[in-house]
Amino acid sequence: MLTLTPQARAIAAFTIAVLLVMGQLNRIVAAFVVAFGDSYPSGRGGAFLTSLIAVAIAGLVTFNAVSAVGLLASSPGWENHLARAAVLVALIGLMIAVLTGIAAVANSSGDMPGNGGFVPYLFY
Repeated sequence: MLTLTPQARAIAAFTIAVLLVMGQLNRIVAAFVVAFGDSYPSGRGGAFLTSLIAVAIAGLVTFNAVSAVGLLASSPGWENHLARAAVLVALIGLMIAVLTGIAAVANSSGDMPGNGGFVPYLFY
């Protein structure tokens, strides 16, 4: 079993939360879409499924950050503060994923208006 020191757990939670906000974790979503190829639904169904995957990833990152805070609650050092910052950053990433998902599903074609090839779940 992998055990991390409190400092390593805080650094990992913050780093993953930053990757979420920067959109780098969307490569997981892209790999999922590519893996299913032509069998992946198109239109609103595909946008909805993709949004669910993106929100699930953001939820897991947020859960990881919250659990890091819980495990570091007794630690008065900088790692506790970094873990709390990770929760804030992860919540912002979760909000971005939810809003992007709503926008992708609400749009009738699943694309950005005036742009034929915009993929909202890979862009934020």
